[in-house]
Amino acid sequence: MIYSYGFKNYFGFKEGANVSFLLNGRVPKDVSYGRNVATILGVKGANGAGKTNLLKALYFLSSFCSYSFYSKEDETIDADPYFNNKSPSEFYIEFLYGEYVYTYELAVTVNKVIYERLFRKSNKSEGDSKKTRKIPVFIREGNEISDCLSEINQVKIISLKDNASLISSAFHYKFDEPLKILNEVFIFFSSFITNVRYTGLKDFSLDSDSIRSVSEYYFKNKKAFNFVKDIIVKSDLGISDVDIVEGVDENSKKYYFPMFEHRVGNKKFRLTIYDQSSGTKSLYVKLNHYWRALSLGSVLVLDEFDLNCHPFILPKLLELFESRETNPLDAQFIFTSHITEVLEKLSKYRTYLVNKENNECFCYRLDEIGGDILRHGRAIAPIYNEGKIGGVPKL
Repeated sequence: MIYSYGFKNYFGFKEGANVSFLLNGRVPKDVSYGRNVATILGVKGANGAGKTNLLKALYFLSSFCSYSFYSKEDETIDADPYFNNKSPSEFYIEFLYGEYVYTYELAVTVNKVIYERLFRKSNKSEGDSKKTRKIPVFIREGNEISDCLSEINQVKIISLKDNASLISSAFHYKFDEPLKILNEVFIFFSSFITNVRYTGLKDFSLDSDSIRSVSEYYFKNKKAFNFVKDIIVKSDLGISDVDIVEGVDENSKKYYFPMFEHRVGNKKFRLTIYDQSSGTKSLYVKLNHYWRALSLGSVLVLDEFDLNCHPFILPKLLELFESRETNPLDAQFIFTSHITEVLEKLSKYRTYLVNKENNECFCYRLDEIGGDILRHGRAIAPIYNEGKIGGVPKL
């Protein structure tokens, strides 16, 4: 569970950005749902303001800590600095996993790791203060490990690459015994689900292969399928039921595909997914990722999550992460959206606005705005539309 993350000298953010999911005691219960960490966070702003880059930092951390071990020696690191600034790009993320709160820090150029650090502290506040203070799990300077816990001392034998994370390298390295701490941190990062890539939005494919792959998963996982079917039936006025059927292709290989039931009077008609609206097709595929995030307690990161969806459906998707019944593992959802009405659902405590001045991006959470212009219970959308709080294009 992410507490906060931030970065500087990364794409359009020269001085950086800090994004916090933390909710203090002043946050109303109808927003916090009794949690001290938000499970949904929305990002809004004008086109080109830097919304996607705010999410791209999470994609970068996830992919770098998970897969950089496989980078070729001459492969660059996908962390572009602000307009070719020569200083390193710096990142941090604080998150809860198991019994510990971890802080991961990273500084890179496009060619090499400058430093990589991991700290942890106990999540339990009572007891010996020595056990709750932050201690280094490892400290890496360049390709040298200057400090690490004794239980992961084996990492010192790794020949580190300039362009690879120690976390990724340790997970894929063949040790006599697995390094439990680093493996857990790897699992945290590798479980992120996102449609953001280095180049920006790359939405989940709706082609035949994706539909068949998702359908096979639903066929084999009835809970996931019932979750998806329930939302689709409630969202599409014409669909009364959904079923997964088997087929055989020209190579005699079995595949799976959905059929959608439509009722006209007393008659039932079964239509393929290609006869459905673009919104229904999108929901059918994307809800697989919602289900996975909720069932794993992981992080879902979506750019333009409102694509192909009616605005009335969006709050229902957000409620999946708010409700303790549908989200018992405290999965989190961070997203961008152009739908202004979503602000009322998020409230000022779970909304970030991104602005740009002189080609430099910056962001802020709405509850950081002083005064009483954004009182809880007062509609935010009209104030936003009037440009009083920023995050709108200057037309």
